[in-house]
Amino acid sequence: MNVDPAIPEMAARSDVSLFYIFLALAAGVAGAYSITTGVAEALVGVMVAVALLPPLVASGLLIGGGFWHEGLGALLLCFVNIVCVNLSGVVTFLSQGIKPSGWGESERAKKASLSAIAIWIVLLTMLAFIIYFEQQL
Repeated sequence: MNVDPAIPEMAARSDVSLFYIFLALAAGVAGAYSITTGVAEALVGVMVAVALLPPLVASGLLIGGGFWHEGLGALLLCFVNIVCVNLSGVVTFLSQGIKPSGWGESERAKKASLSAIAIWIVLLTMLAFIIYFEQQL
């Protein structure tokens, strides 16, 4: 494939920094909040289109073009966005007090939510270390 990694749109998605973590967390909060306020269809679609598809497509194009380093950087950005959107979504729903109606279901949901938060934090920490060490090279 003939792909130019210097194109600004490609370069922006292949050079990941720790700033993207905060941006993805904010997008996740906005998406989760929009679900509870009734504008979910529009905002969540836009969030997915902006946060997930561009880095995923860029990674495929770059890897297909033989630019492995840049392609893996774009894939890293996609993973950061997935983890951050899920983490901030779970935290947002918990902070809003959203839970199942039944007591038994509520207890299971609380345990599952805390487990999910722990898993997402571990994954986010690993991704942050990867980004930090990548920037040091």
